[in-house]
Amino acid sequence: MRVLFLTALPCSLLATISPAQSSRVASPAERLPGRVIDVSVGEFFIRAPDTIRAGLTTFRLHQVGEILTNPEKVRAGNLAPPTPDHDPTRAFHMLWVTRLEPGRTVDEWYKAKVRGESTPWAVDLGGPASAAPPGTSNATMVLEPGTYALVCHVGSARADKNRSHLLKGMFRPLTVVSSKSPDVSLPRPDVLARITLNGRIQLSRPVRKGRQVIRVTNETSKSHEFIVARVNQGRTAEEAIAWTRTDGTTHPFTGVGGLSDIPPGTTRTITEVFDTGSYIFWTVRRSATSVAVTIGGR
Repeated sequence: MRVLFLTALPCSLLATISPAQSSRVASPAERLPGRVIDVSVGEFFIRAPDTIRAGLTTFRLHQVGEILTNPEKVRAGNLAPPTPDHDPTRAFHMLWVTRLEPGRTVDEWYKAKVRGESTPWAVDLGGPASAAPPGTSNATMVLEPGTYALVCHVGSARADKNRSHLLKGMFRPLTVVSSKSPDVSLPRPDVLARITLNGRIQLSRPVRKGRQVIRVTNETSKSHEFIVARVNQGRTAEEAIAWTRTDGTTHPFTGVGGLSDIPPGTTRTITEVFDTGSYIFWTVRRSATSVAVTIGGR
């Protein structure tokens, strides 16, 4: 496996207690740590259990909207510029897990968001980024008992609030209840990924073919996403980093997973299955904050 740090490229640029586990038995390569909670997202909804138990939890995110049912339409729409009648990110969803202080409610939190008010009593813990279906993305964290919200914040940072998935209704409450013997031990990682300086990524060792547990630590003073994408056949990592919608070419990469957000000073874990090929990891898709990873056949 070869790791290449890219430089000098143009910058540019997604109640009933239930474990919600899939009935399909996962292969050893697909196994995920802790209690697995399946969450499905589409335009504009989130489906998930109402109540789960505290402890080591992996949220596994399934894209079940138009990106699954009509992917060619979605990809074509994503290449078009945004207009008042067109949102290129309409069908791309991520997940944020938000913990509320005791005594606060999800309804109270949402009303504050609609009014544009600050909510210092709500803490975003991050969650899985987007993966192209039928693939899924995941994020592992330790949950304490309390009240949470599951949210898609895609579009929330834009001035055009018509593009906010949250304001279109993409949130739902989640109650985490005590467990008699919660598992709070994070899985042993295969690779450590440190986010340093202005979002630069440092990997502790090569990423190998097959199942890899990656522990991501944000050592900076601001939140960062951590995206994992596979470079499409016939394209290069350099091209994928520099690509913009106005280039007149199709997408040079496909989303594999990663994290929607990692708060400052925190650690999150993802589990990915890598095949032979080229990948890119980024916090911001530009040369200084991206890492190209080439995985061989062994």
